[in-house]
Amino acid sequence: MPWVSLRSVEVKPFSALLKLLLCLVGIVLMIFGVAIAPLPGPLGVPPFMFGLILLLRNSTWVKRVFVRLSRRFPKMVGPVRAMLRPGAKVVALMWLSTLRMERRILGRKNRFMNRFRQEFKAILGMRFSRRRWQPAAA
Repeated sequence: MPWVSLRSVEVKPFSALLKLLLCLVGIVLMIFGVAIAPLPGPLGVPPFMFGLILLLRNSTWVKRVFVRLSRRFPKMVGPVRAMLRPGAKVVALMWLSTLRMERRILGRKNRFMNRFRQEFKAILGMRFSRRRWQPAAA
């Protein structure tokens, strides 16, 4: 295969096309993740994160913008950076982000995620014990 020189960096044409294709797939995944985000639960997070990973791996411009945003808004970009780390506990981070958003949006009386977690833990605990499960008092 012939080599093509782009800005003194030698790149195979197939790899440049592959990077472009992966960037497009990443953009589509991110748009899909944002589109399904209003559905109940964190269903939009995995496609958005996979799209972001594809973009960050294949585009230097996106990497620069991401680093600039993470320096400017560390509290907003911090959870995203934590999910992108190798060996990240994605489920725990998604749960904490969901609780944080619930705290910002809903009043104290209307929050339901913590009660849901306590009832879910009670159901799982009952599976391995002899006590009967009863729903939590409201």
